[in-house]
Amino acid sequence: MIEAQIKIDKSKVSKDIVNEIRRILNKNIYQIQAVLNKAIENIVFNRLTSGVPIISGQDLYEIGVPDINNRIMSVIRVASQSIEVKVSPGNLLKIDIGILKQDYSDLLSLPESVYRYTSAHGSGILEWLKWLLIEGNGPIIGGFHFEPIIDRDTRTGVGYMVIGGNWQMPPHLAGTAQNNILTRALSNIEKDIEIIVQKEMQRAIR
Repeated sequence: MIEAQIKIDKSKVSKDIVNEIRRILNKNIYQIQAVLNKAIENIVFNRLTSGVPIISGQDLYEIGVPDINNRIMSVIRVASQSIEVKVSPGNLLKIDIGILKQDYSDLLSLPESVYRYTSAHGSGILEWLKWLLIEGNGPIIGGFHFEPIIDRDTRTGVGYMVIGGNWQMPPHLAGTAQNNILTRALSNIEKDIEIIVQKEMQRAIR
């Protein structure tokens, strides 16, 4: 009976496995990028539609844009479709994901981002999306403040702007570039994206 001993170089085997995985992933870069782009777009859309608050009641009257929630949905669609996923060669793969532009220029340039109004007191433009995303909680309209009127029968609130003081966005809706209704809805999204990336990497090397 002859016994043979085979010595395996574990480091070489590990290196060969990594190289083969790298080769497979690099070969499928564009497919991986397309799959991740669509999957992350869906994640962002679902997060925004469920996380961005519906504006109603006194908030709706204060901002003064009757169809603001429909406009927000248009903004959400554009935001989710504007994500950028770029996959390139790396140690295994390098994946860069851009979700919201830092200056929100793509969203603030939408026709829906401003509201043109005409009333008995004049006409003008309300930059409502800019107020929500980057104006913060500082004064927006100087020399006027919102005076609510409560209907005792229906308990609904209406109101109007009156001279004096300054008007600012309701605190729970006010936002800055780093902290607004969109970024708050996307908080901790990295965990969801990490799961999607892991699943796609595993699928690609099978």
